[in-house]
Parts: sequence; structure tokens; C-alpha cells
Amino acid sequence: MILVQISDTHIDEPDTLVYGHFDTSLALAQAVAAINAMDPAPDLVLHTGDIASHGSVPRYEAFKAIVDELKAPLALMPGNHDDRDALREVFGGTQRLPATGDFLHFVIDDQTVRIICCDSVIAGDTPGEMCAERLAWLDEQLGAATDRPTIVALHHPPFYSGMTGSSAKGLKNGGGELDALLRRHPQVVRVLAGHSHRPMTTAFGGTIAFAGPTTCYPFGLDTGPERVLNVTYEPPAYAVHLWLGDASPAGADLVTHTVPIGDWPAPMALLKAGVKVLDV
Repeated sequence: MILVQISDTHIDEPDTLVYGHFDTSLALAQAVAAINAMDPAPDLVLHTGDIASHGSVPRYEAFKAIVDELKAPLALMPGNHDDRDALREVFGGTQRLPATGDFLHFVIDDQTVRIICCDSVIAGDTPGEMCAERLAWLDEQLGAATDRPTIVALHHPPFYSGMTGSSAKGLKNGGGELDALLRRHPQVVRVLAGHSHRPMTTAFGGTIAFAGPTTCYPFGLDTGPERVLNVTYEPPAYAVHLWLGDASPAGADLVTHTVPIGDWPAPMALLKAGVKVLDV
């Protein structure tokens, strides 16, 4: 299984530059082109939230016009910049967002790895939470298939990053309870999140937690005493999660890569099918 994770696309009104500098629609179109060029192609693209800069039906329709070009199927989750009602109007009840309740939760069961998508949004607030109701729902879903390798996805990283502002920590409530819940379910092979606008990896809940990069403007890594949150001109990126299963003799079943997006010279092959094709 090849799972592509995109996040924090922050689509805005047409001809609008976010912060006066970033064409997020163009950036998403470039990400779609890069994903479509993957060989082999991904089995699924998962968006881990903040689809729009400010959730609205016109912005989601603009987003839809771009991602309709994706060759692989797409699934969506809400982030703190998103609006549940507007998301439901454009995507609710479809394969991209098969959720219609108060929380936009759903489970993807048709892949080699099961994916449980959790709604961690607090309406009108930047950080998220996993409240008792959401934790109970997640516990029930995990208990329904204890023998299947599973990814748990949510927008807000449930861990501290060492940074500041919105990237310091994603959840203001329920992080400890989520950690304890996941430890009771050893089939969880990865926790996936967005929100941080840069890739981060740590141990959490007895497994590995990964916050994916953004397709638009990354946040710079600053852990200094002034605790500055910088928007940088680093290349945007997407993540690729490869399920290796029996092909991995060392037992590393799920391997995560980060792929920058941009215009580069053509690749230079060193090996092909394990055979050297270029001397260095």
C-alpha cells in the first residue's frame, strides 16, 4: 500500500495571495501534478486538515476543482481553519468525506492498512481536543478490528514540538488520554497529523507519531529563546507512507518518506533493479 499524505493546503479566494506572498491554489496544483507523476501510483491520498485558509463553500469548491485532477482516490479530514457545515455541503456523504454527524469521523476499511480519521477540531479555536465522546468513538473503532494494522489520523499533533505558537502543541485537551488509549491497541502502526506545517516525528501512545508537511508555506524550525514562528520559503512537500509488510525482513512494516515539491533537474539513476547503471 502507498498512502500519500497532504496537509494544510489553505486554499483561499481566487487571485488571493495568503500573507500577500503565497499562491496556495497554485501550490496545490503543483502537488497534484507531482502526486499524479508517482510511479507506482498511490493507492490513496489523505488530506489531514486545514483544507482552506478560512472554511467556506466557495473555497471548498475551488479546492475541489484542483483535486478533481488527482488520479488516486482522496479522503479529507477537517482542521482548525475549516468549517464543518461548509465541508458537509461540498463533500459530506461522499467517498472523500463519508461523515455526516456532529464530528466528521470515519474509517477507511478498503486498504491494506485500516485508517481511522478523527475530528479533533474545536470550532472557532486554533488548538484541538480529543474529548470523552471522541475518545470513546476511537476506542470503539479500534476494538472492532484488533488484528488489522491501523493508522490513526487527526489534524492536531498530540505532542509538543519544541516550537512556539500554533506549532507548539496541537491538542489542549485529551492528549494524555489519547496516549493511554493507543497503548491499549498495539495494532496502531502510526499516528498521522497535520497542523505544524513541517514534518515532525516522535514516540507517542506506544507507537510512532508523525506530523506531515504542508503543500503551501512551511513554518521554519526555531527553538531559540525568542521563540519566533516564521513562515519560510522552504519548498512545500507531501509525505509518502509505504506499507512493506512481509517485504520488510527487519519488521519495519510502515516506512514514511517526505517528498519536496518543486522544479528539479531530471533524476540521475545509479542502480536499476539492483544493478549498477552509472559509475561514481
